[in-house]
Amino acid sequence: MAWYQDRIFRRIFIALALVKTLAFIYICFFHPLGEAVLVFPDSLSYIYPAQTLLQHGALWEAVSANPLLLRTPGYPLFLALIQLVFNNLTWAVAGVQNVLSLFLLVPVYLTARQLAGQTAARWAAALCALSGLYFSLSFAVLTEVLCTFLLSWFVYITIRLMQDPRPPLLLGSALLLAAAVYVRPAAYYFAFAAALMLVCFSAGRLIRCSVRNGLVFFLLPLALGLGGWQVRNYVQTGFGGFTSVGAYNLYIWNEDYLAQKFSIPVPQAHQALEQALPPGFKALPAKEQVRIYKALALPLIQESFGYKLIHAPLWAAKTLFGANFVHLSRLLHGGHAAPEELDRQMLDHTSALHTHWLTGWGDKLLFALAEGQVFITVLAGIVGFFMLWKKHRAEIFFLAVYCLYFWAIGSTFFGAYARFRAPFEFVLCITAGAAAAGVQNRLIQKKFSPHQQAAAEQKV
Repeated sequence: MAWYQDRIFRRIFIALALVKTLAFIYICFFHPLGEAVLVFPDSLSYIYPAQTLLQHGALWEAVSANPLLLRTPGYPLFLALIQLVFNNLTWAVAGVQNVLSLFLLVPVYLTARQLAGQTAARWAAALCALSGLYFSLSFAVLTEVLCTFLLSWFVYITIRLMQDPRPPLLLGSALLLAAAVYVRPAAYYFAFAAALMLVCFSAGRLIRCSVRNGLVFFLLPLALGLGGWQVRNYVQTGFGGFTSVGAYNLYIWNEDYLAQKFSIPVPQAHQALEQALPPGFKALPAKEQVRIYKALALPLIQESFGYKLIHAPLWAAKTLFGANFVHLSRLLHGGHAAPEELDRQMLDHTSALHTHWLTGWGDKLLFALAEGQVFITVLAGIVGFFMLWKKHRAEIFFLAVYCLYFWAIGSTFFGAYARFRAPFEFVLCITAGAAAAGVQNRLIQKKFSPHQQAAAEQKV
């Protein structure tokens, strides 16, 4: 049965579509902050290259004439396409992203059904529909929704090819993963992990994939897809990497340590790091900029290693259990801060929770609901991993590596928070759906006789 023929799934899908439509109308026409509620400090670095592409036919860095290198082209191309079609780069982006997050339910449903059956698929779709994170990120000019949508289809097709490794599935998996990397380079190193897992699974005969098919239809397209942008970078800038954001982050991510060391606010530490760069730094060749970032970062990392090690569990917890409450609160009633104050808070995520946002009973209730949804999804998702392990060891190993990778890479600095859970929360919804279906089946078994169980299942 196709996903759209499942009556329960259709109801979940339609209910979410209605909620999103009403939310979009409210935020678009009645929100006190207007389109400013959609824009984050990182948004300009994606909007500007999109505009330079449309106006000049080239992707440039924000507020400069340098070729795009800090960001990757996937999201700017997405924004440029929306600009061409709708002549708008704010509300149209939110509208398209809401459609993408709505159709995220489809690969979630299909993957859960592939692993644990129809009941689990329904639960997984319902949990994904209830996600406050995906709801809030749909109203942000950020990469998460597009990247997560691509990754969700990559996960579904990969699960299918592990059970039936046909060339079209291998090629589709490679292309979707490459596209996700172009949107958000945090997925870059997972491409190597995915290739290694394919080789190991094939060698261990956990999947029936020949070396030839794996090379021709997965490894080669993936390598060519990612390598093309690196060739472009080398030709235009002399830097042969995929993006310079890694070197930049190695340096800038020390701002929380400096803030703690000198008892200054994080934004002030950020400014100090920027001012410590050599004069004329922005005019230097990209390759030299990357070298300087790494050279300046090394002694800071060595000095702050103990501090980072002690704080790593907090950062990991913020990524896994964060409710994205600040953004959600601003979306629903305007929040308590001006846009410039939000910029400061987006830069300073040293605390576990912005408690000054919890001023009234409405805020506290919203936080409780958002945090409760996260806890239920995460804890049930972990249970689901163990429940599925016996029947689908290769598939669950792949999903576990996938989740642990994105959890780890999103928890490596003080700015870790719920936004970085987006690439893997839908997987937790899938495994949580399996756990919920298991509990439901046990309750049915206790309550009904075998004959009544069959009748109940047939009715559903």
